[in-house]
Amino acid sequence: MSIGDCPVSYRLSTIQFQSLARDVEIGANSYLLSFGDTRVLIDSGMHPKREGDEAIPDFSGIEFGSIDAAFLSHAHLDHSGTMPIIQRSQPDMPVFTTAPTAALAEALLHNSVNVMTSKREELKRTDYPLFTHRDVGRATKNWTPRAPGRTFEIGDDVKCTLHEAGHILGATGTMFEYAGRTVFYTGDVHFEDQSIVCGADFPDSGIDVLVTECTRGDSPRAPEYTRQGEGERLADAIETCLSRGGSVLVPLFAMGKTQETLTLLRDFQNEGRLRPLPFHIGGLSVKMTTIYDRFADRVRRKHPGMRLLRTEGLLQMPRRRGEMPELGGGQVFTLSSGMMSEHTMSNRVARGFVHNPKNLVAVVGYADPATPLAALLRSERGEEIEFDHRHDPVRRECDVERFDFSGHAPRSHLIDYVERVRPKVAVLVHGDRPAVEWMRTEIGKRLPETQVIVPTPGEAFDIS
Repeated sequence: MSIGDCPVSYRLSTIQFQSLARDVEIGANSYLLSFGDTRVLIDSGMHPKREGDEAIPDFSGIEFGSIDAAFLSHAHLDHSGTMPIIQRSQPDMPVFTTAPTAALAEALLHNSVNVMTSKREELKRTDYPLFTHRDVGRATKNWTPRAPGRTFEIGDDVKCTLHEAGHILGATGTMFEYAGRTVFYTGDVHFEDQSIVCGADFPDSGIDVLVTECTRGDSPRAPEYTRQGEGERLADAIETCLSRGGSVLVPLFAMGKTQETLTLLRDFQNEGRLRPLPFHIGGLSVKMTTIYDRFADRVRRKHPGMRLLRTEGLLQMPRRRGEMPELGGGQVFTLSSGMMSEHTMSNRVARGFVHNPKNLVAVVGYADPATPLAALLRSERGEEIEFDHRHDPVRRECDVERFDFSGHAPRSHLIDYVERVRPKVAVLVHGDRPAVEWMRTEIGKRLPETQVIVPTPGEAFDIS
């Protein structure tokens, strides 16, 4: 008996992969794995640079109720941001993730509703918001927390195990076992310890198919780099600025980068490398820090039990929502958003900050080329910068320095991991084209026996 030209036994043991992203890039990340008749969705992200339907993965070929389970690797919106949308058509689909990811992603999704509601008026988009607070509440009822390292089954045929990925709190890769073969999806990964999150705890063998991120594939890291050394450089820059009577602005992503940076600065204060003074935070950063603190004793992490919001003298928060801090000298502002996007606190502070030559903007995260932060990084002293299209440009006279505290593994570590695993097949995802091409070429040199695949968006292919 056969279905089409394929015998039933062959069809049932086939493993297929399909990228639902709309391009080879970092954006609306989402992938469909088929283990015989069992269909699994991995992530459901929203593209940060696009609007409306173009920001959503291509779900057009997915029938109602056809997915057996979903996995959410971590809470960043490029992985979680459209989960309420796909769950509308998959109302009974369980979504497996860690407890920290579930808490962080739920908070981010509610914030995303607020952002889209504002965009409805600003951009005159009647399709916004793409989902509502009620949709988020309905979706999260089917989110099913699983602890890393414990194997569980989907149906009768597919075994799954989450492995800590070291990217942000709760981030995991996922091992799938089916019909004597294994597929491991890395998600976003970092192999080194950060200030709070410990490095990835990934399997080093027994992987037939490796689906790996490629984020930093086109940007080599200096061989002399160490995270400790970079932290000391940041601490010295802050102290130099404060000593001359200036203040420091550190634009931070509310989730992950805020908590990691605050812990790093706290450590330097405890060592006497930084003077004891409070760091200004506010808005969404407070909510995300509350969630990080909630899991202080419940996950594998550095500084177990340490709670940032309860650390005496560490943080200064606004008395009411949206309140602007006073911009005097001798202060450190650790404010979101991380790219100084319009309508955010870091953007508002920057407009009254960068004209002062005593001040310092310390950049510790990614800056998209189209954002105000990227414009600041490209600028020369004395150049005018437009932070907000509704306000006049501001002349930049302050210092601007960049520091590398990426939560993504450098390309050398990604390649080393692929080489240790020696998979039969390597599927390259989550990278812009130059990054993916570098990874493809390097794997080809080191592991010529490994089949390297860069998925064509929308095209399903066998990986068994």
